[in-house]
Amino acid sequence: MRVARPGKKQAIATRDDARAWHPDTGSGFTPRFSADLHVGTALRETFRLFAKSVSSNVASLGLTLNMWFILRALWESDGLAQVDLAARLDVSPAAIVGILNALEELGLVERRLSSKDRRAYRIFLTSSGRGVRTKATSLALQVDARALRGLSVAEVETLLALMKRLRVNLSE
Repeated sequence: MRVARPGKKQAIATRDDARAWHPDTGSGFTPRFSADLHVGTALRETFRLFAKSVSSNVASLGLTLNMWFILRALWESDGLAQVDLAARLDVSPAAIVGILNALEELGLVERRLSSKDRRAYRIFLTSSGRGVRTKATSLALQVDARALRGLSVAEVETLLALMKRLRVNLSE
């Protein structure tokens, strides 16, 4: 839509110029969901590239991205119940079984029956699972370093603070 005033050159404002996050786009407006215009798409595309890079790096250790996420959770809280691990990672309990089977085959974790609930399993790191932490973490942090190239410490702190605000907003 053009807005013209006699004698003044005006910028052209069109519905195509509206950002997807802009609150006043009008009814019937369909935004373009590009990483340049939409926060959700930008986060998804950024995660996709992070995941691809981390996956590529940890593959040298025989790990998949999902294995990395499970190990990371166990490095923070070893001995989680299998169902709690699935919930923490937002993975279905059925889906986590195959990943845990593969980690067991690699000798990185072991399942033990819970002493409190004999129907439930708790997942523990083996000494090998604890030992791979330094190398796997280093490989994952290489991805962070690559992604953050050229950003100042202040910019990284701002980025992290803004993403935290997004998480808080979405969890309310």
